Amino acid sequence: MPGSFFALLTGLLAASAAAAGEMTAEQRAVWHMEEVYWRAVQAGDVETYLTLWHPDFAGWPCFAWEPSDKSRIGDWVRDIRDNHWKFAYQLKPYEVRLYGEVATVLYAAEYVTDFGDGTQSGAGLWRKFTHTWKMTDGRWQIITGMCAAQEPVKTPRLPVDTPAS
Repeated sequence: MPGSFFALLTGLLAASAAAAGEMTAEQRAVWHMEEVYWRAVQAGDVETYLTLWHPDFAGWPCFAWEPSDKSRIGDWVRDIRDNHWKFAYQLKPYEVRLYGEVATVLYAAEYVTDFGDGTQSGAGLWRKFTHTWKMTDGRWQIITGMCAAQEPVKTPRLPVDTPAS
């Protein structure tokens, strides 16, 4: 297994520990759910992963061209499990904001999938995440979210009479 894969595992622990020290107890409780999310992905634990999503969830996953609902959100975790892929990640929490029984979490994640055939994907590619969690029946669940490339889009400035291509 490549050394970068092990570095990701080590980075995960350091990033989570540093972020947890700067949050209130309520913020840590919500951030903990993000950690549960990523541990479930890494383990290919589709059942646990799906419990994190509200039944009425709608959001925009990294891997989709269009928004998704709960019926399709676990497909990538199922692929990790069924194909016996190795998965590593590291997280950089930026903000956890609470608004009563709703919380918004903003963070970056780098995740690497090792396909076991000498190939992998995701190394060095950071993505930014927004998850909105809602307290439902005494537990936090994701009600909406979005993933995008970490680097901001640099839109070219064109003259008004030049059509964009």
